[in-house]
Amino acid sequence: MGDIEITYIRWSVLPRTVGQWSCEGSRFGNRLLRIGPYELEYDRSGSRVRAIGPMRIFYDRLGSRPIRVQLHDEGQPLSDGLLLALFLVLFWQKQSWEAAQRSRS
Repeated sequence: MGDIEITYIRWSVLPRTVGQWSCEGSRFGNRLLRIGPYELEYDRSGSRVRAIGPMRIFYDRLGSRPIRVQLHDEGQPLSDGLLLALFLVLFWQKQSWEAAQRSRS
């Protein structure tokens, strides 16, 4: 992505590294738990990322589309790293949902 290299875990869609950041996946390799310094928090079903580090993600009524993000400290500027993490996490989440829908069809 640009000049940032992303490497993936063998036989997985989860990243191993994003640039200089290392990533951590769940024990069974189905969820990303950390991207660099940012821990990910999921909803009860485990399908939607609700927070990335200090940032909360809000979804539409159906829960399928992110509609707003909010930093815990709204006075702080959004860093480039956190913006990159947000983009990548939402992109990977969308890919996962689309793959699940294709497998059901």
